[in-house]
Amino acid sequence: MEFLKDTNFDFISKHRTGFLFSALLISIGIIFLVVQGGPNFGIDFRGGVRVEAIFNRAVTEAELKTKLSEVGYADAKIQLESDENKAYISMGHRPEFQQQSINIPIIADPGDATATSLQVSSSTEKVHLLKSGDTVDLIDGNEQRRNAILSRELVSEGTAIQLTLAQEFGVDLTENATIQIQASVGRILSDVLIEGGDGWKADPEGVNVTEVGPSVGRTLKWSALWSVLSSIAILLIYISWRFEFRFAIGAIAALVHDVLITLGLFAILSKEINLPTVAAFLTIIGYSLNDTIVVFDRIRENGVSLRGIDYVEVLNRSINQSLSRTVITSITTLFVVVVIFVLSNSGEEINTFALALIVGVLIGTYSSVFVASPILYIWQQREQKAKA
Repeated sequence: MEFLKDTNFDFISKHRTGFLFSALLISIGIIFLVVQGGPNFGIDFRGGVRVEAIFNRAVTEAELKTKLSEVGYADAKIQLESDENKAYISMGHRPEFQQQSINIPIIADPGDATATSLQVSSSTEKVHLLKSGDTVDLIDGNEQRRNAILSRELVSEGTAIQLTLAQEFGVDLTENATIQIQASVGRILSDVLIEGGDGWKADPEGVNVTEVGPSVGRTLKWSALWSVLSSIAILLIYISWRFEFRFAIGAIAALVHDVLITLGLFAILSKEINLPTVAAFLTIIGYSLNDTIVVFDRIRENGVSLRGIDYVEVLNRSINQSLSRTVITSITTLFVVVVIFVLSNSGEEINTFALALIVGVLIGTYSSVFVASPILYIWQQREQKAKA
């Protein structure tokens, strides 16, 4: 099926307008990136914690803010999503990834160093963070027993909770001793949400915690950057070998153009850059390159069969001959990604992935015609001037 037949648009004569339009889009994106201090990296690259939870009823941002303020996380980023009779919440991470040391005092002298059990008050703040199988520290003044493991379920006895350790204390504790646990931010937040508030609480089975350390985040950031740069470098070599170096320059310019505009749009919309987004960028590179190669292949064929005809005519005819195929491919691809974008929740990573692909398909189609092909024309004009 040929969607557009016998078209004869003069695309190349409009290349200055296309360049100005592209420069405007890229400039706006760069301005937003500078104002925001760079891309809005998600926890995949920056490190931090994200908690997603499903609640027993719809909750308000004010309710969650109040609850999180009680544990010192009033600055957490909250996003609410609704789906019929259940609520879904996605909370942004703190700027840093951290572990918190929590001390829980015991309420009686446990005995000598050979003892294996002790008691804490059931009303002590954050005592609920003690879980069977956890590794804790026993601290009493300068005495400390590390890596003591809670061996079995904690037993509540009235106002006290009986704790049993997997091994003897190893130090002679007094009634002033404390149990120190290392709780991650994700664990604290998920526990707070499960505890809930006035008539609301999170379903323990519906809580999902993602934690990424800062060093891991930096490693992922560099890996993502090198994956994009490496793919562009390999494409430069491949296109230079299959076509000519000028074709490679045009294709790479179009690829960089597409990525910059998509990155700029993400800055304008304050969308996070995460691993699925990088996957979308690599997909955009592949899609844009495929479309550009189709046009380039037709240009190379017409360059031989239409030898003697003005190069502008060769370029325009090649683009018009590929136009129907380009439009059909772009529309069918857009059908899929638009459906994914519409049906997915705005806070989900798949929604961001689909948004990147929508922009990539549109800009990739545009750049094949108004960026990559005009560069061939400009290159040919300069070669003619150099020969003259």
